Amino acid sequence: MLKRGRKSAAELAVIQGSFGKPEPPDSLTPTQAEIWRKTVASENVEFFRSAAARGLLVDYCRHRDAAENIAGIINSFQPEWMKSAEGCKRYHVLLKMRELETRGAVAMARALRLTNQSRYMPETAARAAKPATVMPWDDA
Repeated sequence: MLKRGRKSAAELAVIQGSFGKPEPPDSLTPTQAEIWRKTVASENVEFFRSAAARGLLVDYCRHRDAAENIAGIINSFQPEWMKSAEGCKRYHVLLKMRELETRGAVAMARALRLTNQSRYMPETAARAAKPATVMPWDDA
């Protein structure tokens, strides 16, 4: 039952909710754990309070780490290797692998609502997209 009026000092002194940012699970590698910490640091303490959100965050960290590893291999790819059919094929496979991991990371980021676009309210987005109403006296 709700109590009317201002809260007492004793009521205000009670700590509610979680006690800080969640730590990365032990199943993550050190690089993945670093991605976890950076992601968690940029959000509110309550953002990752559910087990489902933390599970999606684990998948997001793994996709990001894999994409970065593949990008490192692509960056070290020598241009002269592209002269052979095998080199072209390997380069193409690496690009596809990076694309898949990036898509996975983006899907997890959307599911977690980490992207700016996923945070738009439908009403706000519609209003921002509408052109300003032209008034009759504004003829140019």
